Amino acid sequence: MKKVLLFLMSLVLCVATAAAQGRGVSGTVTDAADHEPLIGATVTVKGASGQGAVTDINGKFTLKGVKAGATLVVSYIGYTTKEVPVGKQTELQIELASADKQIDAVVVTALGIKRSQKALSYNVQEVKGESLTAVKDANFMNSLAGKVAGVNINSSAAGVGGATRVVMRGIKSISANNNALYVIDGVPIFNVNNGATSGEYSSQPSGEGISDINPDDIESMSVLSGPAAAALYGSSAAQGVILITTKKGKEGKVKLEFSNSTTFSDPFIMPRFQSEYGNVPGSFRSWGAKGAALNYDPKHFFNTGTNVINSVALTTGTDKNQTYLSAATTNSAGILPNNHYNRYNFTFRNSTKFLGDKLHLDLGAQYIIQNQKNMVAQGYYYNPLPALYLYPRGESFDEVRQYEIFDEARNVSVQNWRWGNGGIDMENPYWQMYGKNRHQGRERYMLNGSLKWKVTDWLDLTGRIRIDNSVVNSSDKFRAGTDTYWTGGSLKGSYGESRSEEKQMYADAMANINKNFGDDYSLTANIGGSLSNTSYKSLGYGGPLADVPNGFNVYNIDRNLGSPSAGGWRERSLATFGSAELGYKRYLFLTVTARNEWSSTLAGTEQLSYFFPSIGLSGVISDMVKLPEFVSYLKARVSYADVGSPLPRNLTQPRYTWDSKSRTWVAPTYRPLGKLYPEKTSSWEAGLNMRFLRNALSLDVTWYLSDTKNQTFNITTSPASGYSSMYVQSGNVRNYGMEFALGYRQEFGKLNWETNVTYSFNRNRIVELLDNYYDPVTKETYSLPFLNMGNVRLVKDGSMGDLYTSRDFQRDENGNIWVDPSSNNVKATNLETPRKIGSVLPDGNLGWRNAFSWQGINLTALIAARFGGQVTSMTQMMMDAYGVSQASADVRNAGGIRVNKGMVDAEGYYNEVAGRNGILQEYIYDATNVRLQELSLGYTLPKKWLANKARLTASLVGRNLWMIYNKAPFDPEATASTGTYNQGSDIFMMPSLRSFGFSLRLEF
Repeated sequence: MKKVLLFLMSLVLCVATAAAQGRGVSGTVTDAADHEPLIGATVTVKGASGQGAVTDINGKFTLKGVKAGATLVVSYIGYTTKEVPVGKQTELQIELASADKQIDAVVVTALGIKRSQKALSYNVQEVKGESLTAVKDANFMNSLAGKVAGVNINSSAAGVGGATRVVMRGIKSISANNNALYVIDGVPIFNVNNGATSGEYSSQPSGEGISDINPDDIESMSVLSGPAAAALYGSSAAQGVILITTKKGKEGKVKLEFSNSTTFSDPFIMPRFQSEYGNVPGSFRSWGAKGAALNYDPKHFFNTGTNVINSVALTTGTDKNQTYLSAATTNSAGILPNNHYNRYNFTFRNSTKFLGDKLHLDLGAQYIIQNQKNMVAQGYYYNPLPALYLYPRGESFDEVRQYEIFDEARNVSVQNWRWGNGGIDMENPYWQMYGKNRHQGRERYMLNGSLKWKVTDWLDLTGRIRIDNSVVNSSDKFRAGTDTYWTGGSLKGSYGESRSEEKQMYADAMANINKNFGDDYSLTANIGGSLSNTSYKSLGYGGPLADVPNGFNVYNIDRNLGSPSAGGWRERSLATFGSAELGYKRYLFLTVTARNEWSSTLAGTEQLSYFFPSIGLSGVISDMVKLPEFVSYLKARVSYADVGSPLPRNLTQPRYTWDSKSRTWVAPTYRPLGKLYPEKTSSWEAGLNMRFLRNALSLDVTWYLSDTKNQTFNITTSPASGYSSMYVQSGNVRNYGMEFALGYRQEFGKLNWETNVTYSFNRNRIVELLDNYYDPVTKETYSLPFLNMGNVRLVKDGSMGDLYTSRDFQRDENGNIWVDPSSNNVKATNLETPRKIGSVLPDGNLGWRNAFSWQGINLTALIAARFGGQVTSMTQMMMDAYGVSQASADVRNAGGIRVNKGMVDAEGYYNEVAGRNGILQEYIYDATNVRLQELSLGYTLPKKWLANKARLTASLVGRNLWMIYNKAPFDPEATASTGTYNQGSDIFMMPSLRSFGFSLRLEF
């Protein structure tokens, strides 16, 4: 008995001692409104002097030796202090309510690193996923237009499924890609943008890799428009970064979401056609008698387009394991007959913690099936619009609606078209869409994984890997009856098929440090390395059909005229990188980053790697000094960065190329290179972030200046060198501008109103092209006074968007338009030196978004505007020349065109001024336009109507509903090419789309 009492006394003593010593308590502090982690919140034990902690980048804290019955005091600037009894808990979830002061939000930055927004020395604009899915598009990037400053977003004229042009802070590179880099969950993706076209005789475009992403899988999107923001990505990020954070599972009960978006589309801006004057019998041009025109409207050729997007998502999880599953379908039919786009997305993501929450494993997989058929942007190839728009007004269009007729002699159906190609590859518009079928199918899978080991409360190690592979199968089937130019001379048709593989493997490893030194100093640092391996290869075969008409099989291709096609490349890069952010009293932050990169594009040169640094300073002035009461928050920031673009592939290792016409190998014609450098962009950025009136009013202002040097040119060299050309590096393109973002939010009883205005302008200047470049081999000096690139001409002190004309009216000695007295007509003449007539670059861009909510009713409207710049229309030139435009009817009705003090015959005038060899300056238009870009009106049913088990929102949605102001004969914001050049040029471009419809969202 005595031993038992002694044991019990010892046990009680041990328990009492343990209670006196306390236990470990950890937890997370988040914002009560949006559940985002709060960085730098103070957590102390009430009544225990010196016992406390500060939350880290994830809002987490750990306290040791907390006694039973203790109370924690949690405080944070701008929030109401909260006392939390510990009880028996060891893991706490603490939410702080805002005290209507500045919230120190957490944003995701380069490499997926979370950082305090007030510590950033550069501009980061964040867009929530809801803003991208309110009015859905087959390519979600089109939904970003007008919502962020400093980013020009142009949707492809190819319509549904087309690529998107995304250029940040101006065009920087003369020869490299100027589109932004896309990053998903911190990892760059391989985005093949096939939306570029090269002019009137270009092949038609297709889509791009980023459009494969399901917008309902996106949690948020961060726009890193400056080099300092993207410096850690090195040579891939000189043009800015779109950083996408995807959804993952959440702790709590199972949540099921279903959404549907159904929209209908029709042409937004169409040319103005005449229906008064017919054609002279047998002529394709409509310069016949008045009143001879039949009732013909080209708009009736277009269908009502449809875009139906369905998505379902499942979210579930515990505190240890969270899962996210989704599936989505996108089924679209374009406004052109027989034009389709379909996509099917399947997504899985799982996050789990184990080994005492020391290890965090995140796995994800996506599988995408996509197919598209007969996409058309502009130009004469595969395009039904030239024949459709120019069709003679005195002829019945019903004649060509039956686009094929049976040829008894050949025992096959052939094209019904008696007008020939007209020198511009015209065919029956319906045959273009049904008789010349171009199909592309893509299968893509993306696998990603990350493992994070929390070594201590201030150090973790992270490793990530992502695999992104696509297989693309394409085919061209041109039926018998197609113009033999397209079938290689065969009357039986032609066939071609190809298969390409796009592969990327990316991996990185990082050590992440987040440590506080007392109450005054903090250090957030990252150091690591990355590996990227990207490859592309294609193989195809095609040619005229030899035996069976419309027998689309490789065995039916003419063995003598058929030809293979093959291509491919592989690019590798290795990099080491690091960043450090030193904070003082949570209001002053110094940030430095560095990256050294080894790229395979530099193989064989003296310069095997390149180094990119950045430095930035930010200070929260409102925390340093006392400001007037109406100023809630004021932050100033400044940064500098060097970021580069990689060299074009294969420059350093010349290789033989195959000439399919001569069927021989061709030796390289350019001289092997010596020391080369990546294209380098050096950028300064400064800005202010301000909040007023208890955070109701916000204003962000950014100024930037960048110089992009080491531009790579191919120039003709002296025959003495033994080569026909060589590559040199020179040039400097400068961009500077400002970005403004103004926001206001207020509650008027049950009515909530939020308005945001973004405005930005950029000024572009070519500081240098190639001036007196000395070649040490030939001892000669080279200069480039100009470069003709697409529809623009690049000259020193000009811009990357300057338009020039090489033709003008013949003029007299006083500069007046000369009228030939023998014909009473004007004359066009070639200029000795091309003359600048404008620039396609805008003076500024504005977006104004308003959102109202009242008792479950939500109204959102976005007005977008572009100011300045010029665009040209070859479509209008051709329509005038053929006499089918309303303008050509108006001048005929007026008795001719007034020139000087007399009248000139309309047909004769347009024969000189219009057409393919006309005077471009007569067809240049102001690109300024203002439109109602998005509109959404929705209602969320009270949950009690659905037994408190579901939430249903129904909305009416629309895009491009109203063009408020526009002087151009087409939509100036549409682009036929997502490349650098051929912007603002309309060559029978597809009209942009006006869409309207409805959406449903159901949550369980």
